[in-house]
Amino acid sequence: MLDISDGEFVVLRDLIRERFGIWYDDQKRFLLLSRLSTRLAKRGFETYDAYVRFLRFDSRREEEWSDLASALSNNETYFFRERAQLKALAAHILDEFLKRSSRVRLWSSACSSGEEPYSLAMTLLETGKITDAMLSIRATDISSRVLELADKGFYRALSFRATEPAMIQKWFHPQGDGFVIDDRIKRLVSFARLNLLEAQRVAAEGPFDAIFCRNVLIYFDKPTQKRVVESFAKALRPGGYLFLGHAESLFHLTDLYEPIVGPDAIVYRLKAAVPA
Repeated sequence: MLDISDGEFVVLRDLIRERFGIWYDDQKRFLLLSRLSTRLAKRGFETYDAYVRFLRFDSRREEEWSDLASALSNNETYFFRERAQLKALAAHILDEFLKRSSRVRLWSSACSSGEEPYSLAMTLLETGKITDAMLSIRATDISSRVLELADKGFYRALSFRATEPAMIQKWFHPQGDGFVIDDRIKRLVSFARLNLLEAQRVAAEGPFDAIFCRNVLIYFDKPTQKRVVESFAKALRPGGYLFLGHAESLFHLTDLYEPIVGPDAIVYRLKAAVPA
């Protein structure tokens, strides 16, 4: 691994924070360098200073920023993750949505390789309360690489570590050494690349009944967390829900949402419409 000066580390760290919102403090220095090293090797750079100049000024920099996003992303995910939230959605929250509209729109805002949005589709169809025509799911991520995987809908055993065999049999088809998602589920999800720091694009994606942004805020500093969740508020319908990871909270971050505490899960409901 190449040596990096304190100044070069600060410049790269700040560039990444400005672009993606991901924050690397001094304790995460080695983690950042291990992820950057693959990009420097790929591009043939021998110094971090040369890589910084490339990211700032080269005509090919946007392609590299996209590849860097994939290198920096932690794409740990699997089907039916944080099942308690999915249970709350299916058992109670879905009924609220259906009282105000015959159509339900959900957003998986950091969808990685697609397990989350496909899990949402399967969960809601399994309730019997909603038909295919009533449901649409938007799925976005900052990484083009994982979006390509999500769109293919092909998964191996690790993605199914929390999936009941009956669900695999019903909604997937064997293919090679894995399984491919059923076309009925796949048609309910549309994928696109999106940076959550682009507030105007975030707002334009709505309105949604619920936004899932689970295990993402932990990579942001507090100002960026606030910026993102307040952008989400503009993409939610009044009374819409925000689902965060179990280790994440809006406490002392914003007063736009109220926590809804269930027996096994906490979710956040938008208090009122947010001015544009």
